Formats: sequence, structure tokens, C-alpha cells
Amino acid sequence: MAVTLRELKKNELASIYPLVKLLSPYVGRPEFEKRLKAMIPLGYRAVGVFDGKRMVALSGFWIGMRFWCGRQFDIDNFVVHDAYRGKGIGEKLTRWLEKKAVAEQCDIMVLDAYVHNMLSHRFYHKMGFTITGYHFTKVPGSNAPYKAKSPF
Repeated sequence: MAVTLRELKKNELASIYPLVKLLSPYVGRPEFEKRLKAMIPLGYRAVGVFDGKRMVALSGFWIGMRFWCGRQFDIDNFVVHDAYRGKGIGEKLTRWLEKKAVAEQCDIMVLDAYVHNMLSHRFYHKMGFTITGYHFTKVPGSNAPYKAKSPF
């Protein structure tokens, strides 16, 4: 399938909402816009995959530094529209991200996946990722568990 991949400009980032909504259906547009406005100054970036002019997949990413791993390329909001799954788009997107991580001289690529999203686990293993730890969460000021609102 012939698709194009490119990093989105800051003024295009709001266009990712329909795809982000697939991963986080509980986040309405006003909350999305509020969060995006706060994320951009912190370094949030995204790459879109286009079939013509239609964005059919995306991944956000952040570049940071951590004591434990050095320069870190953090993949965030990786999603391929349902109608485009199984066509190699996820692989193309992952390869683009890896090339970007190399170009940005990152020491490691990291991502989070919901525990129960076994299809994503299989995909990320196939793409060379390994599980190296657990992602713990806590609601501040509470001992109640964080309830991930996942569509998976």
C-alpha cells in the first residue's frame, strides 16, 4: 500500500484528534485541546501516515533524558485506523520512528502498552521491542488503583 509518512507541524497537531479518540474514546475534544496545548511546549511531536490526504495512522513521540537509560525516544499514542490494520502500516510507522530515534541520537526507544492489549504486545515483540519492566501508576493522594480507560 502506498502511503506517505511525515512529521506533523505544530499547527497540524490538532488534526490527530480522530485517531487519538480511537485510543482514548473518553477524551472529548475540549480536554484533548487543553492537554495538547500543555504537551506541545514540553516537546510533544507526532508523525502522521497518510493515504492521499487522509491521516490513517499516527504516533506521537517525545525525546527526553533519564539517568537509567540516557537519551530516550518515547513513543506515545501509536494508532493505526482499523480499516488500515494488517497492511504493513504499523511496520512502516515503527521503522520511521526508529530512523528518527537514530537521527536524534537516542540511546533507547520506549513505549507503554495496556497490559490486556495482547495484539499490541505481539506487534511490538515482532518489531524488536522487549519487555524490560513494569509501568506502575497511582492516583496522587489516594490508594485507589488508577483505572485505565482503554478501548482494548
